[in-house]
Amino acid sequence: MLREIYCRNASEPGYQPNQYDTDHPLEAILTKIRMILFTRKGEVAGHYDLGLNLEDSLFEFNLDSYRITDDFYAMLFKYVPDVANYKVDFKITFVPGTIRDIAYIDIYIDGTKYLGVMAK
Repeated sequence: MLREIYCRNASEPGYQPNQYDTDHPLEAILTKIRMILFTRKGEVAGHYDLGLNLEDSLFEFNLDSYRITDDFYAMLFKYVPDVANYKVDFKITFVPGTIRDIAYIDIYIDGTKYLGVMAK
């Protein structure tokens, strides 16, 4: 089994402070999902289409959640082949803010919420 770098944030539930790598399949999938979410296209040499460009998308007018969702699933199936054994749901919700809108992105795997991101 391949090992992945352990990438949980200290504020996440289940965080293990002294863990540096993992061979748990769900942790590996979550690491790759984080890479998709937090990468801008063109930042990864050899994989110039990897990344959702979330920061850039937040400043667009008429933000299209369907396009972001479609892009996420396309990258998920391209870059995370081991996800085929799980049901992954990507849910994005926009809430009007006082200065700008806020986007909440939740990732569910087999019905359990594993990752939540707030972008504003």
